[in-house]
Amino acid sequence: MVALFLLVGFAALTVPGDAGNGMSAGRIRIVDAVEATARLPNTVVLDARSAKEFAAGHVPGARRVDWREWTLEKPGFLGALFGDPARWGRVPPPDARLENRLRALGLSNTRPVLVVGTPGGWGEEGRVAWNLLYWGAAEVWLLDGGFPAWRADAMRPVETGAARGTASGDFVLRVRPERRIEKAALKAALDAKGAVLLDARTPAEFGGETVSGQKRGGRLPGARLVPERGLYDGEGRYVGADELRRLAGLGPEGENGSRGRPITYCTGGVRSALLAVLLEARLGVLAANYDGSLWEWSADPSLPLEK
Repeated sequence: MVALFLLVGFAALTVPGDAGNGMSAGRIRIVDAVEATARLPNTVVLDARSAKEFAAGHVPGARRVDWREWTLEKPGFLGALFGDPARWGRVPPPDARLENRLRALGLSNTRPVLVVGTPGGWGEEGRVAWNLLYWGAAEVWLLDGGFPAWRADAMRPVETGAARGTASGDFVLRVRPERRIEKAALKAALDAKGAVLLDARTPAEFGGETVSGQKRGGRLPGARLVPERGLYDGEGRYVGADELRRLAGLGPEGENGSRGRPITYCTGGVRSALLAVLLEARLGVLAANYDGSLWEWSADPSLPLEK
C-alpha cells in the first residue's frame, strides 16, 4: 500500500500552474536574447557559469551563483577525500539561512529571474532554475543559447569583473514538493513497476561508466537515456519540442505508455534538472527531479542498478 500511495503522487502529467496542491507550480520559460534585453530592467539575472567566465563578461547587473553552494555538501576534491558524495546533489533544508541567502541575491517570489548558462556544460543553469522553482519562484526564464547568444550582438551591453551590489529581496520559501522526488519514493515507484525514468547522462555513463563520487556504475532499471548533449541543438540553443518529445519517448500530448509523470535523474541532479525544466517549458510536462541521483543511489548497495 505504501508503494502504491507514493506512486500515485507521480501518476499524472501536470502542467505548470496546476500542481494539485492549491498553489501555483511556478512557470519556466525559454527566452531569446532580444526578449531578455527588453525585459532586463525588471528582471533579476543569475549567472550559473564559472567564476572565470563570469569575470570575463556577463549580462549587466547579473549575480553569479554556483549550484554546488545550494547542496547539503559541496562536491569537489576535499569532499571526495573527507565528505559524503551521497549528499553532494541533494538540496539543503528550506530554513531561514537559505531564505536569507536567496534574499541577498535580490530575489523576490514574483519578480522574474533570468538564468544564464553556457552550452556544453553540465546544465548548471537548469539546476539553478529548478532550485528556484522548487523553492517558490513564480517566474523563471532560461536564456536560449546562454551567454554566447547574448554576446552575439555587439550592441548588447556586457559587464566584466565582479558583480556589483544589489538591494536585498524579500523571497519567501514556499517549497513545491511535486517538483522533486527523494530516494524512498523513487524506490517505491520502482517496486510498483510504474516509474517513467529518464536518464540525462552520457551514453557511456548509461552503460556503466562512473564519475567522481559515484560508488557503482549503471542505470536505474527500465530507464530511458535522454543524452545530455541532445538537450542542445547544433547552434547551442535548447532543443525544440518535437525533438525533445522524441528523445523522451513521449506522445503528442506529452504522454507515454504508462501515462506516468516522468522522473529525471543523472549523477547529481544537475543535468536531470535541466531536462525537467525543458520538458516543462517545451511540452508542459511537470517532471519530478531526483536531486540525489546516482551520487546518492549508488552509495546504497541495496538499491538496484543495471548495465
